[in-house]
Amino acid sequence: MTLGVLRGTLEANKNSLRRARLLTDKAATPVPLRVKLSKVYIPRRKDVLPEGMAEKDAEGAIKAEWVDWEPIKNDKLAADRVILYVHGGAYFICSRKTHRGITYRLAKYAKARLLAIDYRLAPEATFPVPMSDVLSAYLFLIDPPPHTGAPKYRPEQIIFMGDSAGGGLALSAILWLRDNGRQFPMPGAAALMSPWMDLTHSMPSWRLNNPYDYLPDGSNDPKYINPERSHYYVSHNSFLDHPLVSPLFAKENRSRPLPPMIIQCGDAEKLRDEIITFVEEKFPTSAIQLELYEDQVHVFQMFASLESISKLGLRRFGEWILNVTSQYAKERAPKVEHNVLRILNRKGHPVSVVKNPLGIVEEARRILIGRGQWSGDKKFGKPKLSRGESAFVVNPDYVQYDKEVAEELDKLAIAGGQVQSK
Repeated sequence: MTLGVLRGTLEANKNSLRRARLLTDKAATPVPLRVKLSKVYIPRRKDVLPEGMAEKDAEGAIKAEWVDWEPIKNDKLAADRVILYVHGGAYFICSRKTHRGITYRLAKYAKARLLAIDYRLAPEATFPVPMSDVLSAYLFLIDPPPHTGAPKYRPEQIIFMGDSAGGGLALSAILWLRDNGRQFPMPGAAALMSPWMDLTHSMPSWRLNNPYDYLPDGSNDPKYINPERSHYYVSHNSFLDHPLVSPLFAKENRSRPLPPMIIQCGDAEKLRDEIITFVEEKFPTSAIQLELYEDQVHVFQMFASLESISKLGLRRFGEWILNVTSQYAKERAPKVEHNVLRILNRKGHPVSVVKNPLGIVEEARRILIGRGQWSGDKKFGKPKLSRGESAFVVNPDYVQYDKEVAEELDKLAIAGGQVQSK
């Protein structure tokens, strides 16, 4: 699927939840014959009830599947490492089946078993219900009910993973574990693809990268969306800046640090600036490695069958996971440095260190202010989503492109099928 087709499909269905689900329900991804998929039902836990939930909200079971690249002789024995994968889909579409093209490759590259879950979707299930399903799945791994016969894992062996909304959910679950007592240990690591960290859309790249990314501005099904509720995931807009809804508004706690983390995002995607701000401004001392991929859009890893840089991203995830879990049985895990890297989209995919990541965000904000497309304060504002004006692309090396260069980039993107012509 080209980006033009993907963008057109999302735009055409953003006003109808029913049509969007009908489309994605048919989009199960095929996997190679050697991949083993094993269905499992995970009982929900009533001992992890985030504020706002009742016990009745924790009844039933979560549909999930084990994804194995290597043959499993005995699935009741714990593997060396396990990935808990939370799929994306803006909290209201997609499933474990739609993301198999990503999950089987991660199982392969990380030499891990992978557990992909179908958490409850909005708008039927709003915050914090989907997050509680992630927590139940995690406890299923570290404290499985005896009657299930499921293997038991140490927290150090478990990596939380997710893309887009799923990345946001995985991160929110970690923040909840951090803040709710030491009886719930945090996982060994996290690896996130383009995690959605800001449902208020307060960062400049949401507007600036709009012509290049495929994400629509929002969902507008009038059956659910109204002036008091702008997103399916929340029951009211007052929840949008809750730190477990939008982790951008969470705070670092140095006495209870987050586990080692790697985050990948595209420098042409709409969520870029919220991810940079989270890493560099909100959690500046945490062990987070952020990788910015040149010219790439939201969750570019889904195009691994088409693009070498997409496959590279998944391979780098696998290598990183192998590194941080290779010594899980020892007292000290390999040290993960806080840094921001740029991976170039050219032969050899050279890697360089980004010296001033927040400068990317400031430059984007300055451009929008100059255009009259920014309202609010100079920090957390609100991009004005006006139409009809060509956007600039902000280079991660903190170089401003003039309008002529931006127009040439538009032409190249159209010629390459990356965006639709107007």
